[in-house]
Amino acid sequence: MSYLDAVDLSNKNASVDVLGDAYEYLIKRFADENKGGTTAGQFYTPQEVVDIIVRYLKPQKNDTIYDPTCGSGGFLINAAKYCKTNYGTQKAVRLFGQEDVWNTWAIANINMILHGLDARIEKGDTLKDPKFVDEENELLIRKFHKVMANFPFSQENWWKNGEPKKDAKGKAVNKKDGSPQLEYPGKEKFNDPYERFEYGLPPFSNGDFAFLQHIVASLNENGKAGVVCPQGVLFRGQPEKTEEEDGQNRKADDEYLIRRGFLQGAVDINGEFTQMKNIVDAIVVLPGNLFYGTTIPGAIFFVDKNKPEDRKDKVLMVYAAKEGWYKEEPNMNVLLPHDILRISTILESWGDLEIAKEHIALQKTRLWGMIQEDLGFKISEIEEDYQDDIELLTTKVEKAKDAILQKENEGKAITKNQLKTLETANAALEKVLKQKADKLLAAHEQAAKERKAIDDVEVELLTILQDAELRKRYFSVVDMDELEENEFNLNIPRYVDTFEPEEEINLTEAIAEFNNVIGKENQLDKTIAELLKLIK
Repeated sequence: MSYLDAVDLSNKNASVDVLGDAYEYLIKRFADENKGGTTAGQFYTPQEVVDIIVRYLKPQKNDTIYDPTCGSGGFLINAAKYCKTNYGTQKAVRLFGQEDVWNTWAIANINMILHGLDARIEKGDTLKDPKFVDEENELLIRKFHKVMANFPFSQENWWKNGEPKKDAKGKAVNKKDGSPQLEYPGKEKFNDPYERFEYGLPPFSNGDFAFLQHIVASLNENGKAGVVCPQGVLFRGQPEKTEEEDGQNRKADDEYLIRRGFLQGAVDINGEFTQMKNIVDAIVVLPGNLFYGTTIPGAIFFVDKNKPEDRKDKVLMVYAAKEGWYKEEPNMNVLLPHDILRISTILESWGDLEIAKEHIALQKTRLWGMIQEDLGFKISEIEEDYQDDIELLTTKVEKAKDAILQKENEGKAITKNQLKTLETANAALEKVLKQKADKLLAAHEQAAKERKAIDDVEVELLTILQDAELRKRYFSVVDMDELEENEFNLNIPRYVDTFEPEEEINLTEAIAEFNNVIGKENQLDKTIAELLKLIK
């Protein structure tokens, strides 16, 4: 099948927008067809997640945008599209990306060219060999205005210093999946030449906090970042415990210290704060099975190096994994336009009703446009899919009619076979026309359903934001005292009521229904007993 048959790619119509969007469409189709493996996850982030991050970070004119694990370049391209809408040109920002996988790096470069973008995409391992460094000092990481990323979840051996573990007989020790267990050298000998790990050195067996710290180090003093990461970064690692506290002496885990550092500030070797500063802006917990190549539940981790005064000691927690806030499909879960509206409205408003109203009004128009655009493409696809079959069957019907007409003109009798041929051809054509009509109707109904869902979500959001008790089930603005009380554990159920209430039932109706069933059961028992008597 040719996926692009529905798009006019002639010279007169093939602008960079058409070519670029066509290429992105192919990338998504390839990702969809490989969603069961790890390949798709290496280069493609669901468009809906990209949209949420780009629109919350709001790239400004002359910003530098960086993606340290850029895949096919989706974040960078969407940042450029955002700027085209807001500033009239997609070249209002400068784009930078790095990708380690050669094939994916090539795809990203082609993607930029087809979109008419002068992006700089470098190849290499971002953690071991970062390509974007300061022009005057190559051992300093270059600073950017905005960073957007979806790094490889929980990458093992991220510094490439692990060695296969061996037993007493010198034989390699393997994991359950057959891959070798690795041993790592002591951290005291480690030295990052780029000095990115200001908040602490993460374990070599898991690269999540290595990527996060690289991203933080890549932001300028006013920089912002939106990062897709596994939910484990929100709660992994334990604080220090003394014998008086819980009967044991336990040092604080590295991941706990790094997360605490993001919230309170970095400390020196003596444990003293070098600067008291919270850079965590907001956290959105996403549903599981949303990303290609993994079923691990993800989250969006927003960083702001220069938070507004009224938010400096606060973090917004959004629970977007709530039942009904996404569409469950057999292979992957999906965020629909109205789901995006929910998340973006809470992010933009931080619970402020008036800001939410303004945001919803703007986003409804945009989302309706997206729905209409998607409908138009679906209609084009359906028309293209059925065109050849309809033309072929129409020709057969015309030939059958011509054969009958010729017999009539010649004054000869029409045969049963000729009538049967016409009947069969007509039936086949009608069947195909009905299939096409059904698909067109379904596409229109789906678009109407999505538009109604947006209206329903508008009412839902305004209701939530005006009810202090109800909003606790969806999001929370958490202050530093509460974070410290929870030992800087950012697991969402500590701050948002994620419990799904059971459906309420009318007890009177339930009892009546129960009695009705019991009555029918008793009657059935009597009937069976009477039948058994007759058999005897």
